[in-house]
Amino acid sequence: MAQSEKHRNWSWDEDKVLLIQAATDKPFAAEKEHRRFDKASAKLSGDDEVETEKHILLDDIVALLDDVKEIASQKTSNSVVEKEQAEQGALIVRDMAMRTMKRRKDNDSDEQKKKPALDNRRNSLAAAIEAESERELVVREKELSFQQFKLESEIKQRELDREERQAEREHQILMARIDNEKMLSMFKAFAESKK
Repeated sequence: MAQSEKHRNWSWDEDKVLLIQAATDKPFAAEKEHRRFDKASAKLSGDDEVETEKHILLDDIVALLDDVKEIASQKTSNSVVEKEQAEQGALIVRDMAMRTMKRRKDNDSDEQKKKPALDNRRNSLAAAIEAESERELVVREKELSFQQFKLESEIKQRELDREERQAEREHQILMARIDNEKMLSMFKAFAESKK
């Protein structure tokens, strides 16, 4: 006869360890249940709730999942923007090509008609490519200037923090010096009073 397992009550610590293991193995399994718990606990009375480590872990898991969903939506929106830019560039090239393909009503020979049209198409295409590359350069310059501004701001902030820490250290040294002088004067006064 096989051994039967006894019913076991889990302690809070064991429950927490099991939750950590479950979150590692299947991080998305407890999401919906915990969201329902959050909604239900928000509807409870206005008393402060005692949050256990288990609830804190579940809150962290839900926050991570929300971050993953947000990153995925940003990637899809970025890909949509890139597709629109590619389509816009294709429309510009197509428009230029259609303009140059129009037949002109000249009385010249066919050879003379083909040469200028071919040159015009090449020039128009080159102009369209150049205009697009100029737009891209402007966008990149703006991005670089923003990144440079951001880095300069961070450097200034670090410098201000460094100066603030230095001023704090100097203030602490000055206060320690004043305290030492007070203690010395108290010891001297005490020593003189003993004489």
